[in-house]
Amino acid sequence: MRRFTLATAAFFVAAAVYAADAKIGNLSIDDVWAKSGQVGPVPSAAFMEIKNKGTADKLISAHCDCAKSTELHNVKMIDGAMKMYKVDAMDIPADGELKLKSGSYHIMLIGLKKPLAEGARIPLTLEFRQARPLAVEVEVGPVNSLMAPAGHAGHAMH
Repeated sequence: MRRFTLATAAFFVAAAVYAADAKIGNLSIDDVWAKSGQVGPVPSAAFMEIKNKGTADKLISAHCDCAKSTELHNVKMIDGAMKMYKVDAMDIPADGELKLKSGSYHIMLIGLKKPLAEGARIPLTLEFRQARPLAVEVEVGPVNSLMAPAGHAGHAMH
């Protein structure tokens, strides 16, 4: 039988801290969170910052098993009212960043299969035009929040 030593525990803590910044190639993903939500017709939304230290790329889709469908969306003023609409992709500029936030680009989680409870963590897979897909862990924050929850984490899953 193997012994669980203090050194082993330190290794796992260090690995968890390292995983806090999701990275794939030149892209790094931080501040990953979603609004809490209920089962049924009321969707949730996921937000994050994607920083790019290389050539331009695009976020082309996302997938979450927690929802029946996952769509890329944006918000803009149309005829004096803020309207949300689906987009095919989100540009990630070369040596720049893409911020997904309330009132702007975001990922819609439509048809939640179970309630997203505040403090829960859910897996979300991001797909890019050039970079390989990346699984991130999304922390669920309050439904009425405009900011990531305190102590949030944008964790790489693999």
